[in-house]
Amino acid sequence: MTRFDRQACVNTEVALRAEWLDTNGLGGYASSTILGCHTRKYHGLLVAALDNPKGRFVLLSKLEEVLVIDGREFHLSTNKYPGVFHPTGHKYVQEVEQDLWVSKLFRIGDVLLRKSVLMVQGENTVLVCYELLQGPARRPAPRSAPPAQKAPTRTPVTTAWPEPEHGITLQLAPLLAFRSIHALTRENMALRPKTFPERNGCKIEPYEGLPPLHMGTNRRSMFYPGPKWYKNFEYLKELRRGFPHQEDLFCPGVFELHLEKGKPVVFGASVAPLGQLERKRKTEIARREAELERCAARNAHLARLKYYAGQFLITNTEKMPSVIAGYHWFGEWGRDTMIALPGLAFHSGRLEFGARVLAGFAALERDGLLPNFLAQESADAAYNSVDASLWFFWTVQQFLAAGGDRKFVLQRLYPALRSIVAAHLDGRVPLCGLGDDGLLYAGTPDTQLTWMDAKAHGRPVTPRHGAAVEINALFHNALRLFLELAGQAGASGRSGSSAPGGRDADLAGRAAAAAERLATVFVPAFWNNEDGCLCDLVNDRGRDHAIRPNQIFAVSLPHSMLDEEQMRAVVRTVQAHLLTPYGLRTLSPRSPDYVPFYEGGPDQRDAAYHQGMVWPWLSCHFAEALLRQAHDRAGATAFLKKHFKPILAEFPLNFGITSIPEIYNGNPPYIPKGAIAQAWSVAEAIRLHKVLGGR
Repeated sequence: MTRFDRQACVNTEVALRAEWLDTNGLGGYASSTILGCHTRKYHGLLVAALDNPKGRFVLLSKLEEVLVIDGREFHLSTNKYPGVFHPTGHKYVQEVEQDLWVSKLFRIGDVLLRKSVLMVQGENTVLVCYELLQGPARRPAPRSAPPAQKAPTRTPVTTAWPEPEHGITLQLAPLLAFRSIHALTRENMALRPKTFPERNGCKIEPYEGLPPLHMGTNRRSMFYPGPKWYKNFEYLKELRRGFPHQEDLFCPGVFELHLEKGKPVVFGASVAPLGQLERKRKTEIARREAELERCAARNAHLARLKYYAGQFLITNTEKMPSVIAGYHWFGEWGRDTMIALPGLAFHSGRLEFGARVLAGFAALERDGLLPNFLAQESADAAYNSVDASLWFFWTVQQFLAAGGDRKFVLQRLYPALRSIVAAHLDGRVPLCGLGDDGLLYAGTPDTQLTWMDAKAHGRPVTPRHGAAVEINALFHNALRLFLELAGQAGASGRSGSSAPGGRDADLAGRAAAAAERLATVFVPAFWNNEDGCLCDLVNDRGRDHAIRPNQIFAVSLPHSMLDEEQMRAVVRTVQAHLLTPYGLRTLSPRSPDYVPFYEGGPDQRDAAYHQGMVWPWLSCHFAEALLRQAHDRAGATAFLKKHFKPILAEFPLNFGITSIPEIYNGNPPYIPKGAIAQAWSVAEAIRLHKVLGGR
């Protein structure tokens, strides 16, 4: 459990850096800072993954909350407007806790109110629960004035009030955005403000082409229609990232209801009719508790890490099991999925789900490639990654090592594996092929086909066209796995359309020859005598001697082309230049191109992305490489446990508070940057536990 006390909550410099996330298994989420003050355009209470229109949309941005205690108004919300925070509800926050969901405790005098937020699994529905834990037992004074939000006097959408037991009223003003997660909205005439009454709530359809939003409460409430715009919300993270950062939000009216001790109020918002909100909440809580039980581990942090890993596993709008690469702005990326799946699924008690993801991506194989990403706004897929299909082989190896069904691999995955190998050996992979020297070459000066794919000012930041070291290591590993499976497929008669001894035997012979030749030429082509390691790249301009982490895969992959002394030299150089407590730097600090900090506008950040930033996902491959060549394995294990403690045993308190971020700055104090929750960062931390003997 992560907890922030009152001192942390009233300090906006601290609290606005801490962000929570809650997901629904569809790609949708709820997220904000622990104060509820949005700092990103991606923050929202109901961010829905829709199939029509296709994409993710911030529908309900937030709730403006007011407690009325014996006629006095207390605003619980906190917002940033130009030059000012208003209102300043964080001064009432006693603590914020994040465990299986996020909850916030408010204190106003002797009144204690707890608020919690839950997304419902498999639905674009958010539930916000308010529980009065302590309060006076006095009746309210009669009141004839309109609600505190100054909504116009209208006939409320409800039946008569229940008789209250004390003088505490809760007012909720929903603020709607109804726009893509990547956009911002402003006051406009296209919005349709009319609301339609529903039981204890209302429905609104603000824009043609977007679904209606159903809002309501589990207990009897009044809804006062009163359309108005709240203008110029300011999102500080977007300002610092160099993006547009101000937005107007629309309020259709105000919900008002009495609070009673022992009778929680649940506010729901959904793209579908709400149903029984209390039952939904209890069912969702029970599901989460059961999921945590399935993620049992020897230490509590690892159990939570496995539990939170489930946030990245989704069923997308095409009904395909998949992986979100990161929150808030990432979609479904093929490379990230292959690298993250072992930790997220195979080693976290979700082997069957992981198998379905593998089968789904295998069906998308084309010309020897898997999709680089599945488009969020359409059903299209982009095939501009040379390594996603090669990582697929490694993921299958991890599946089998974790106890996955070999028959499933031969029946459902082997045809795609075979097709990938055949396409590479036949020269049918776009912008990729074997050279006369036996190395695998890919890309052009204007393309970025490896994982170091950032561009700035329209140009590749780290040009890697040619024979990249990890692409060749991955290709050799893929050929070796194919040869193993081809023999088994032939023996069992599962070699696809080819009979044993036919085309598969011919392909296996070609694959064996290619693997042997690559193993022969790899070290002479890539070895850097000066630094005792591998060059990053070989192309027609020579060899790139930059010390980067890509060479570590030549040691960590199951089938290596290095001898033990070469492995030891690579690990020693990588450790000396790239190792940090949070993962590996992407470039040695001695390089004149090294950039230590991730800051500034989009082009400046992209220019730093793979030029020194620390990537946590590389940590497990470094650990495997170190252990593989270590004389003292116990000592190496102890070193790794101590060195990587920040990603093995802690969540950041100044970023995504239940996850591991995308990157860190290259220089101390290694401030987290990029996406607040990254799938392969979390996944490889889980796998790192496994490699180091944790369960």
